[in-house]
Amino acid sequence: MIEFYCENCGQKINAPEMLTGQSKLCPRCKNRIIVPDAQTAESAPKPDVPSGPQVSLKYSDYELTLLNVHEQNEIKNIAAEQDEDSGENPEQEDQPKEVQYAEQRKLPWFVDIFFYPLSLSGLKHLVLFVGIPALMIVLSFFIPEVLMFLFVLISTFVSLLLFLYMFWYFAECIRDSADGWVRAPEGMGSLPDVSDMLSQMVHTIGCFFFFLMPIVLYILFTRRVDIIAGLLMIAAIIFYPISFLSIILHDSVSGLNPGILLRSIRNTFWPYMGLVLLFVLFAGMVGLFFLELQPSILWGFVFRFVVYYAAFILAHLTGRFYWRYKEKLEWDLES
Repeated sequence: MIEFYCENCGQKINAPEMLTGQSKLCPRCKNRIIVPDAQTAESAPKPDVPSGPQVSLKYSDYELTLLNVHEQNEIKNIAAEQDEDSGENPEQEDQPKEVQYAEQRKLPWFVDIFFYPLSLSGLKHLVLFVGIPALMIVLSFFIPEVLMFLFVLISTFVSLLLFLYMFWYFAECIRDSADGWVRAPEGMGSLPDVSDMLSQMVHTIGCFFFFLMPIVLYILFTRRVDIIAGLLMIAAIIFYPISFLSIILHDSVSGLNPGILLRSIRNTFWPYMGLVLLFVLFAGMVGLFFLELQPSILWGFVFRFVVYYAAFILAHLTGRFYWRYKEKLEWDLES
């Protein structure tokens, strides 16, 4: 664990080393901070804490981490109850910088969502995801035949690493949007741990095949496509988006708990059907592009750009679904 202090409010924070270089929220003041590496954290002096009573010092027995949101809310409730008994008002004592996520939108939400990838970080990742494969294709025309085998090995390794990072970053987009943010997050401060990226890819692809395999197996064993195959397909379409969101936010296969999924769909049925429709439209768009795909570098470039841009927006809306309906979803993400 890396131990450091928020430069804005002086809050002591613990964070896993895999978060080094990433932009996160201070659990106290909600200010955006960059997690330093261990060496920088050790050498950095403790910032001056603003004068006056501080909630974080008054309740210093509770040491918060970047991801410990539920515990923070419980502490605030305890603090409010104790201060109410003593006649104190913690809001008057300490008014940390507040982040009003919904008010960050400059345009109506149905317009603003299309600007989600257009933050500096989002544009960097669009260039990364679209540009590197295109660059490798172009370079393949200029590599001498004697070096082609080495080039194929290197390009395969780079493609695999990019593939892993892509899964991790889009999951970060969902988690960041679930916290209420409306623009693509930072992600390239430092390369995430390979095991973390691999775990994210396994969760994402595994969730997809979890719902796809019953359909495939039924068709393979019965050798027909009938009403049962259709019902299995409908069930997969309905359950996949909420399962995908749940497994990412829980960061565990426990997100596939049938009780969690059924309760979540029941409590948010009509808004959730809108999310399902978005997933169907995205899948249809990708399928249409594949059917119309022409063997040209330019078309491949356009295809990747459109798909990744749409993936950014879908990841954002998926995370915002949780942010807006988290009270109805009733997910205990600390367990």
